[in-house]
Amino acid sequence: MSTLQNDLIFDRLMDEYEIRPCFNGVGTWEVHHIDGTVHETYDTIDEAEKGREDIILQAFEDLCQ
Repeated sequence: MSTLQNDLIFDRLMDEYEIRPCFNGVGTWEVHHIDGTVHETYDTIDEAEKGREDIILQAFEDLCQ
């Protein structure tokens, strides 16, 4: 795949995941997918951002296989 195709795929994945506050007492922040599923909860925003990045990179690698 070209770099442009990879960039488009990666950008689409970035749009599919967001960090939201967690209100159920498990953590402070959650990584949500646009379909409403919660992928992980975290205590700090830095951990949540790193977790979101890891989830996106894994999804990107899965698509490239």
